[in-house]
Amino acid sequence: MTAQHTRPRATFAPLARLGLLASLFVPGMAAAQTYAPGYSSGWWAQLGLTNAIEVAATGGSGITIGVVDTGVVATQADVTGRVSTASACAARTFTCPKAYTDDNGHGTATAAIAAGAVTSSGGGMAGIAPKATILAEKVLNASGSGSDVDVANGIIKAADAGARVINLSLTYLPTSTIVSAINYAAGKGAVLVFAGGNSTTALNGGANTSGLSATALTHLAFAGSVNGANKLSSFSNTPGAGSAIAGTTRVSYASLWLMAPGESIVAPGIQYASNALAYWSGTSMAAPMVSGAVALLEATWPVLYRNGTATAVLFASATDMGTKGVDSTYGNGLMNLTAAFKPLGTLSVVQANGKSLPVTSLSSTLITGGALGALNSISAQLAAYTAFDGYQRNFTVNLSGLIAKQPVSASSIVAALPAPTVTTSSTKFADGGSLTLAYTGDASGGGAGARAFPTSLPLAGREGYAGRDGWTLAYSQGGLTLATGRGFPAAASFAQALWGGGTAVADAAGTLGVSTALTGLAQGGGFAALGADLDGWLGRALGGARLAVSWSGASALDGTDRRDLGADWNPWRGPVLTGAGWDRRADAVAAGLNWTLARGWTTSLTASLLDERDGLLGSRYRGGGVLGLGDHNNTVSVGVATAMTLWQGGSLMLDASLARTGAADNAQGVVSGIGPLLSRSYGLALAQRDAVAAGDSLTVIWRRPLRVVAGSATLLMTGVDDQGYATTVPTRVSLRPDGAETDMALTYAAPVATGRWGQALTLNTSLELRQDAGNIRGLTDHVARVGLNFRF
Repeated sequence: MTAQHTRPRATFAPLARLGLLASLFVPGMAAAQTYAPGYSSGWWAQLGLTNAIEVAATGGSGITIGVVDTGVVATQADVTGRVSTASACAARTFTCPKAYTDDNGHGTATAAIAAGAVTSSGGGMAGIAPKATILAEKVLNASGSGSDVDVANGIIKAADAGARVINLSLTYLPTSTIVSAINYAAGKGAVLVFAGGNSTTALNGGANTSGLSATALTHLAFAGSVNGANKLSSFSNTPGAGSAIAGTTRVSYASLWLMAPGESIVAPGIQYASNALAYWSGTSMAAPMVSGAVALLEATWPVLYRNGTATAVLFASATDMGTKGVDSTYGNGLMNLTAAFKPLGTLSVVQANGKSLPVTSLSSTLITGGALGALNSISAQLAAYTAFDGYQRNFTVNLSGLIAKQPVSASSIVAALPAPTVTTSSTKFADGGSLTLAYTGDASGGGAGARAFPTSLPLAGREGYAGRDGWTLAYSQGGLTLATGRGFPAAASFAQALWGGGTAVADAAGTLGVSTALTGLAQGGGFAALGADLDGWLGRALGGARLAVSWSGASALDGTDRRDLGADWNPWRGPVLTGAGWDRRADAVAAGLNWTLARGWTTSLTASLLDERDGLLGSRYRGGGVLGLGDHNNTVSVGVATAMTLWQGGSLMLDASLARTGAADNAQGVVSGIGPLLSRSYGLALAQRDAVAAGDSLTVIWRRPLRVVAGSATLLMTGVDDQGYATTVPTRVSLRPDGAETDMALTYAAPVATGRWGQALTLNTSLELRQDAGNIRGLTDHVARVGLNFRF
């Protein structure tokens, strides 16, 4: 016994104002638009369908929509050229004299709603997926009737012919024959969309459907109709309380139900003329809209076809109607393609360890350091990074904001804070030794430094002073120099230990900070430096020599320092950030040998080791975060400096260093590791004592600070292949900055007054200029400083 299937009652009428149609479809006019909606613009808007979505989905290109109906007229203007040659008559209970050609009109109309396209040859409407291929399987006769055997055969033939979506704008009668065909097609990956029916009743009379496969439950959808005002059409069925059952799994019809426009839909009306258009009403019109939407989604994201989740995306993104949530009248609600083409669920990125990390949990995790510049190469890659939503769909996201750049202006970078207040106290002993204590306080005049005046600092000093309340204690006697402290520039103390405390060349070496560049990247915490003249045969062989060693560290700041870090910005090192995961820890050790080549000509050789945790050459990042450049990095450097006396009181220092950072792997984040890096720094300083008045000093400085000149990072770029599978491609990205910082400074210091007990007041001034500041191309930093130093 067979069950009769008919198309749901669809009313139609010839479209009026044919004269207007003739004026609209001027040859070549439609071609000016990528995807023109034509007379379909009303329901395109209701469904949130835009040209941008069509472009993203290529109009459903590559997807075949099986239309199991009354056939299709392949020459009709809206579908011409896109009806598959595999189309056929699938009927078993009647013959098809004209094969799959439509002799009713219903099939051509539904095909055009699903995949029609405005053409210059007379078509006037466009379907949801205007680039999809139409596969016609004729199962209903000229009067719109057929049996379950016919429909089942049409479903099977459409699935065998490669239809990804099968549209069934006909009565849903789940006989065993039909259920078997549904299971077969779903097993081959096809989505089946049924019209909900036009009897103003519950789907399938409220009865359940049993015998379905679990796969079929994820590949079924039913369509109800709304009018132009998004109200339930008077003729539309509702999902009711029935369910589709697969074994012990029960899924309500309501959860498989979508609403779509189904009243006065403009579509071909071949019963009037070959290329005539007509108004059609019925859930038969709503169903192909859902079918076309599935085609768009699967064309954009093949993973939906592979996982069988295209309908789940439409259900999850529908606009709720009626009672909140899924209900027995509107099901999931009105289909919303704008929402369907946006991420659903958690949007995540894939890390080097293969685990996913939600994009919503990401925040600025890396602060650039000077040697690395602004990391523009990595930023460019992160600006178009691939993330995946809850349905494994790939979306392009901009993650470049994970890199926090220094707050600088393209036209000028003026130091945001005055120099810290420095208080200095010196004591001389009878044996010629001396002890000096210096400490910093709040420049505003509060705290320990309230009794002192602000003092300007040399360029190297701007790399120090990570926090307030720093101090240093230095002792010298004969050829021995010893210094220790916290918060002061460690590189300057090492320079004093290597070149001799209080000498002009020591001041120049500390100011340049080239050979001691790595030491400058591990300061702000404790430090110690020791220097001594070498006695014995080695000292005599070198014509006089000194040996110096130092240690410095940048450790987690204590709670006192954290109170006011919000404004503690150092324009050379970047902001000091602390808190869980942000405390940059680094240690540097250095050793140097200084010897005399000839009278007035002294040279030093320095070796340094920098050990950084969650940092790279001064850049800082959150430990275990999505963007890191190695959990543990080690850098070694060799520096050579030479100082020559040019004339009375005048000296020239040349300083250069070369550093190598070893390769490192990163177990987390989107950077899997860095290769070996090569960095260099060089500069010169010309100093003149007693330049204008006795006891003053004038210094001219030119230098290129530490900058990466070779090396790269491995960035994991994630995408998808043509089957929708996620792929990760390791991509080498250069870490060489786009700019090369050049520093120039003119400093002048002169005594102003001396007290009767040895107190001294000194004027300090400086003019400083940086080009490509922070190794960022085009940025300029200039600052003028004036300060007083009071020594007692």
